[in-house]
Amino acid sequence: MCPVCRARFRGESVCSRCGADLTMVMTLVASAWRMRQAARQALATGEFAQALDLASGAQRICHTQAGKRLESVGA
Repeated sequence: MCPVCRARFRGESVCSRCGADLTMVMTLVASAWRMRQAARQALATGEFAQALDLASGAQRICHTQAGKRLESVGA
């Protein structure tokens, strides 16, 4: 969602409703996604402390239900 007007995200770097620049938001969301992917890999290899650190970091950037579940599993 656009942090300015709350319009639905449409995969564009500029909000279609209010024209806000969403580049930073997109960058943060992508970073959190990569951290969650790395947390899943850490879980797969039994590195639970690292998985928890990565999942918690992702949650601080962009809170999601998937991230919350990863935190729980890593803990």
